Amino acid sequence: MAVQVDVCNRSDVKKMYEITCDRFGRIDILVNNAGILKQKPFIQITDEEWDHMLAVNLKGVFICTQEVVSFFSQQQRGCIINMTSVGGQMGGLNAPHYAAAKAGVISFTKSTARILAPMGVRVNAIAPGFIRTDMYDDIISRTPKSQINESILLGRPGEPEEIAHAALFLASDEALYITGHILNVNGGYYLGAGS
Repeated sequence: MAVQVDVCNRSDVKKMYEITCDRFGRIDILVNNAGILKQKPFIQITDEEWDHMLAVNLKGVFICTQEVVSFFSQQQRGCIINMTSVGGQMGGLNAPHYAAAKAGVISFTKSTARILAPMGVRVNAIAPGFIRTDMYDDIISRTPKSQINESILLGRPGEPEEIAHAALFLASDEALYITGHILNVNGGYYLGAGS
């Protein structure tokens, strides 16, 4: 079931949860996956672009998480998976506003893991590197693919399915004792980029 939602709009998010509960009876897992990336030199980023980047990539995670808590508290169980980025760990030369938002997601993940643990809610994050998506296509339009691949230890970008597999693991009962963790799924880019 698809529901169109602006994650920065609290009433939209509440409606999404109501529709979901009407259809399925409960909510077990939240994956905060909405995100945008627009590369731009630091000195050219406008206030509006900064605000929009942080609104979608960080405030949306806050709103979606805060609004799902009432459902999880009734169940005394739940799982939240936040999508951050290797950019949030390393900083971003071409999108510092994106990197700042994703670093905020990392901190927010650790904070909410501590806050929500007493109600049986686990909160983790996945930090992808270069994944073959529309965002990746936009990046390689300005950066040679060979240059990117050379910085990845495994020599290639990841596939969306590889991120999905990581999310499925974190959502599964096999990960019941994992919370507050940032799972790197980047083919070694986090290490390779520094060499």
